[in-house]
Amino acid sequence: MKVQVKINPVYDAIAEWLRAIPDVFATSGETIFRGRNEIKRVLTPDGSVLAVKRFGHLPLFRRLIYSTVERSKARRAFDNGNRFIALGFNTPEPVACIEIYRRGILADAYFVSLHSSFTPLFIPLVKAERFDTSLADQVAALMADLHSKGAVHGDPNLNNILYQRQPDGSVSMSLIDTNRSKFGRMSRRRCLKNLMRVTHRRDLMSRIAGRYATLRGLDPVRTIDCIFSMLARFERNRALRHRLKAIILRKND
Repeated sequence: MKVQVKINPVYDAIAEWLRAIPDVFATSGETIFRGRNEIKRVLTPDGSVLAVKRFGHLPLFRRLIYSTVERSKARRAFDNGNRFIALGFNTPEPVACIEIYRRGILADAYFVSLHSSFTPLFIPLVKAERFDTSLADQVAALMADLHSKGAVHGDPNLNNILYQRQPDGSVSMSLIDTNRSKFGRMSRRRCLKNLMRVTHRRDLMSRIAGRYATLRGLDPVRTIDCIFSMLARFERNRALRHRLKAIILRKND
C-alpha cells in the first residue's frame, strides 16, 4: 500500500494528525452529508473545524485513469481550491488531500478543507416563491467574474454556491465542490453552457442571465434565448435517458 499526502504548509503543525485521517474517519467527526461521497465535520487538536470529504468507491476503469492519466478528485479539489483563492474567489481553504494506492491503483481518496459556515443559495433562490433579486444579481456578478478570469466551475448549481450576510449588510459568496472546475480561455458558448447549470427555474435564470449579459457586454435578450434553448435541449435529453433506462430495467425484470 502506498499513501500520498499533500498538505497545505499552513497546517504543518497538525501534519501527523492529518495523515491519520484514513485510519479514524469511520469513527470520528460528525457526518454532515452521506451519498455517493461522505463529508464529516471534524475538530482538530488545535481547535480548527475542518470538512473531510471521502470520495465514493469508483469502478476499476476510473480508478486506473486516476492512477495514471488524470489527477484524482481529491487532488483536483485541493489544487482547484488554491487556484480559485489565487484568482480572488472565496472557497474553503484547502488543508490536505490524501490518496491511497493498492498495487499501484487508487483505492481511496480524501479531501480536507476548512469547514464553511456559509449557507447554500438553493433555498432563498430556488425554493422561495419570490426569489431574492439582490442575491440573484450577485450570483450573476460572480459567474461573470469567474468567466472573465477564465474559471469555469464544474457544477455551479446553487447548492455549490454559498452565501453569508455580513454585519454591515453586505453578502459574501463562497464556492464548494470545485474538483471538476476548468481554467483557461473559454468560448462564449462554453461560458453560457456553464451558466445554464446554475438553475432550471426559468424566472430566476432569466434574471441571472440578463444581468450576466449586461456585465459581460452581451445582448441580454439573445443571451437569455440561447440559455433557454440549451436548457430545453438538456431537459429533453435527460428525459430521454430516463425513459431508456426505465425500459432497460423493465426488460431485465
